[in-house]
This record gives sequence, C-alpha cells and structure tokens, in this order.
Amino acid sequence: MKKLLMLVLVLCLCVCLAACGDDDDDDDNDRRKKNDKKNEADTPTPEEDPTPTEAAGLTIASTEEWGDFTVGIPAEWTFRKGDVFDENDTRYCSVKKSDFKYFDFKREDESLAKQHYDYNKNTYTNEQVDVSGTYGDITWTGFQYSDGFGGYGFELIATVNDKPVRVSSAGFKFDSEEAKTILGSLIVK
Repeated sequence: MKKLLMLVLVLCLCVCLAACGDDDDDDDNDRRKKNDKKNEADTPTPEEDPTPTEAAGLTIASTEEWGDFTVGIPAEWTFRKGDVFDENDTRYCSVKKSDFKYFDFKREDESLAKQHYDYNKNTYTNEQVDVSGTYGDITWTGFQYSDGFGGYGFELIATVNDKPVRVSSAGFKFDSEEAKTILGSLIVK
C-alpha cells in the first residue's frame, strides 16, 4: 500500500512539474543569460554583490541522531524524523533549510535503493551530470540536475558499513558549501 501511495505521489509531482513549463520562461532565461554575460565584465566588490553566498560561514549548530544516522544541523535549519508516511521510521530523516531546500537521508535495502535511484536518474534529466566525491568519511556517487528554473538538486548513493545509503537533495549543487557541510557531518552506524 505504501509503495502504491508513493507511486501516486511521484506521478502527481511529475504532472505538476510538467504543467509548470511555459515558453515565456525561455524568453526570461535568455534575458537573464544576456544580462549575466553583460555583468561578468563588471566584477562587483563584496559590498556591491547583490547575491552574497548564503553558505559563507555555514556552521553546524547542533547534531541530531535518528536510527543509523547522526547528522549536523546548521542554525535556523530543521531536522525531520521519519518520512511523509511514517514519522517514526528510523530509516529516514531530513535536514531542511526550507520546504524546497533540503537533504533527505534514506537507509533502504540495496534493491530498493537502486530502484529509487534509477527511477530518479531517468526522471530528473534536465542538465544532468554525474558527480562523485568524498565528504567526511563517505564516498558518494550520483548525479546532479537542474530544475529548469535556476535551482539544482542531486541524488547520491553510497555503501557505509555494508549498508546502502541514499541521499536526495533539492535546492543545492553537489559541490555547494551546504552539501559539503551537511554531507561532511553525516555519520552512519
């Protein structure tokens, strides 16, 4: 029943994302790209920079432990136990900056982790690139994608202590300071 409900939710999400596309967005993106190229010549000083790096100085304010996971939580971020179906499921937890910027950690059996990973790799194909790297003591492999509106996300998989671990992130690039900080703080028992 949970799998069926999850499938229905994923299909609804796909339909919603597909409905968001509009050709007018392409004109706005073209204008933004032209403005970005025009502004590249004028390198602003840090005081003039209209988009300061949010991750500058990102530090872990607390540590949460849930199931097999121990993870650092930056100040003003939240920690959610479980998942949408079961808040008491110790195989899942999330570190959230907002509803649209988060890191979901999952401890699934190998076949389920691979199935979800492959499904997401075939679904999130916009500007998709393979990524890999080591943060903390964990070596990750996966892919990064664009949401088509200037945001990014990624899906990672690793084996830690003979246990598969999967991470889904929205709102961040794999090499962002947020990803380095959160993933670097992760400990899997």
